[in-house]
Amino acid sequence: MTTDKKPGKKKAASANKAPANKAPAKSVAMKDVVGDALRILREQGQAQALAYLQQLAAAKDAVAVPLSDRLTVLATTVQQGDPKTALALAEKSIELAPDSMEARVLAGALQDRLGDRKASEATMLHVVNAATAKPDQVVRAANLLVRFGPQEIALSGAKAAYEKLGRPLRLASTLLYIAQVTADWELVASLVAQIRQAYQDGKAEEVKESPRTNLLWCDDEGINIQVVQQWSRKSLPQLTKALPPAVAPLAGRRLRLAYLSSDFRDHPTSRLINGMLRHHDRTQFELFMYCSSWDDGSKMRRQIESHFDHVHSVAQLSDENAAALIRSHGIDVLIELNGPTRANRMGILAHRPAPVQIDYLGWPGSVGGRVVDYVVVDDYTAPPEALKRYPEKVINLQKTYQVNDFAARTLPPAKTRAEVGLPAGDTLVLGMFNAINKVHGEVWTAWMQILQAVPNSVLWLLDPGPLARRHIAAASKSHGIGIKRIVVAPRLKEDEHLARLQHCDLMLDPWPYGGHTSTSDALFAGVPVIALAGSNFASRVSGGLLRAAGMQQLVQPDVASYVKTAVALLRSPVQLAKVKRFVKEQVPQSDVFNAVFKTRQMEMACRHALTLAAQGKPAVNIRLSPKALASAQPNAVPAKRRLVLVCGPWSSGTSALAGFLGQAGLAAPGPFFAVNDPRTPATFEMQAFREVLVGLASEQTLEPRVTPAQALAALREFRDGALADACRAAGVPADQPVMLKHALAVLFLPELAQLFDLQLVGVLRPYEAIEETRRRRKWPAHFGQAGATRVYGHLFKHLVDAQTAYCLVRYTDLMAAPARVLGHLAGFCRVQLTQQQQQAALAFVSRPAAPKAKAA
Repeated sequence: MTTDKKPGKKKAASANKAPANKAPAKSVAMKDVVGDALRILREQGQAQALAYLQQLAAAKDAVAVPLSDRLTVLATTVQQGDPKTALALAEKSIELAPDSMEARVLAGALQDRLGDRKASEATMLHVVNAATAKPDQVVRAANLLVRFGPQEIALSGAKAAYEKLGRPLRLASTLLYIAQVTADWELVASLVAQIRQAYQDGKAEEVKESPRTNLLWCDDEGINIQVVQQWSRKSLPQLTKALPPAVAPLAGRRLRLAYLSSDFRDHPTSRLINGMLRHHDRTQFELFMYCSSWDDGSKMRRQIESHFDHVHSVAQLSDENAAALIRSHGIDVLIELNGPTRANRMGILAHRPAPVQIDYLGWPGSVGGRVVDYVVVDDYTAPPEALKRYPEKVINLQKTYQVNDFAARTLPPAKTRAEVGLPAGDTLVLGMFNAINKVHGEVWTAWMQILQAVPNSVLWLLDPGPLARRHIAAASKSHGIGIKRIVVAPRLKEDEHLARLQHCDLMLDPWPYGGHTSTSDALFAGVPVIALAGSNFASRVSGGLLRAAGMQQLVQPDVASYVKTAVALLRSPVQLAKVKRFVKEQVPQSDVFNAVFKTRQMEMACRHALTLAAQGKPAVNIRLSPKALASAQPNAVPAKRRLVLVCGPWSSGTSALAGFLGQAGLAAPGPFFAVNDPRTPATFEMQAFREVLVGLASEQTLEPRVTPAQALAALREFRDGALADACRAAGVPADQPVMLKHALAVLFLPELAQLFDLQLVGVLRPYEAIEETRRRRKWPAHFGQAGATRVYGHLFKHLVDAQTAYCLVRYTDLMAAPARVLGHLAGFCRVQLTQQQQQAALAFVSRPAAPKAKAA
């Protein structure tokens, strides 16, 4: 990881002096002071910039501005591109002037951005409650505080401050977000009317609206793009660096493809992009991960990391240094997964670390051009009339732009209605598991009309918080709907959520910002979704997914049709059952869950974009030809070699079982590792495989020595090198399975599952028998029960966590009833036994024991 250079002796000696070309003077303006401090910060570091500002503040003829204020201004200047340094400057400002509310607002925002939510909540709560805070500071602090829980404090404080200031247009969208999160739909309507009028009056620059807040109320794609372009000009630096050179064709190397995101953790974006990362052709693409947030330690984070050849954190780096790191790796194509969301690091892209830069998945639509060459769309989310407004070019994927990982998963079993808090009986359940800020008065009125027309129904919502629940109760009552018909669901981990989701009869999509991940979640759970057609990208995503799933009849042109269709479906049990059956049986085979097809399309598009860049040509809209699309279909993708991995601890009988399978026809590449046991003339343990594993992990501790990405790279090199060579030498066709075994392989089952079509054959043997064999062989303790405990722990953890095919065999059964075991294993391994192979396999395990060695 790169870091800022430390100042040399010459610079250190002059650290306490003002810049030679700008001595403190009475005429120095505040902007010049900050400009000089910023230059010193970048050239010499934070300590030298602080020293300069301290010296200037002490000078009697300097600008009469407190040092704390100067630090706050400097922190504000660098916050987008260097959040870590900006937070340190803001905290120093607070240390010098504890009543500096502006520094606290900035610090709270940066704490949230860097992942310290508890600190951010405490900081913003302090500001909202502070008597010395200015009204605009209260509104801005409340905008972040409302995300953490104290909704009533945030809303009441922000409303009072907004009114005190005379309802200024510049803070309308800041208060609007608070109103959306707390479901104060009367306030939402009032603020939206104020902002909409401003756009009509040509006052867009005065609104200062975030792109995200704009999408939550505005379905005018022209305004959406205007807002995001304004944000880009204000928030991202001017492009200053020339593009790194693009090289295509790649002259024998893999294309270096990088992903940048703050969401590489247990997050909806990761759950979607995992489907693409899992299926990249690793023989053609070298994958780089750049994380701009934190590692949450989740299983999803580990899965994501396992797909990459290289994993880097840029969270603590400035935009410029992060871009320099990426550029130093010679990246060909960089895919950014955030867009202009709160935690984005799009400023890194402004420094042009890659010759081709793409925005994908985390943001619906244009990101304002300037720092990316392409955004990824499909025909429905971005029809031709919409593309005319886009400042970027687009990569058009068929039939939906969205990828997900559901095809690689098994739907968890449904819980009972009582377990998930739903009423018993034949009550129909309407679900809405989007955040409440996507709902407003018109949406709620439509849903209440559905509940009125279907008396035996309830609306099931994700818990929006205590204040929002009170507002929802009042809104429901005004439509004659009792609060008991509004059921609140707690936030759960994904598997638990998918288990409860199956109780929904129909999912209701909000507008204009509809469901994205929530819609594909519902389809995976077998739940139909009803949606509006929409008029911008954010409002078309659900409709696009439904059309790709073959359910376009559930995409309605207007609110009246939406309500009518939902009511008709709910009133017809036969029709509803038919639609639900279609979702369960047909949608899994549709393009919605076809991650392989989506991945191949993206890979082709990346190659085409890189070729254009290498030829010095401008970006163009990329749409794959029918021939290219046909070749991208999964059946055109070379299948992974099937690997039967014999798993078990040392001394458990893995060699006997592997030899048994080898005699039955499974190819076991050699040469084999030898052991000091006359009863095991051949271990069937490939020497080259053992050498790789021993280099990756310790036999003594059964702990990996490397990261998952490093293990994946080493195992891929083994697959494409030593194993491929051995198979060619032995004449084993690529479509036939091979068999490998080694106890350390259990540490790298996720990586092996990614590289091979993996089937596990686990060997079970009692610990006492394992210990007896270890003692007879005079092996160290870790080759006995101690190691067996760890090996079995890793093996069974993988079987619980993953969907890998497996078969467990007791060693005692193999010895006592080999014919029965052979029949079972032959079916599992998909081998056709000849009579000769059957006899050889049975003879192998029925061989007489080796004679005991004579005493010396």
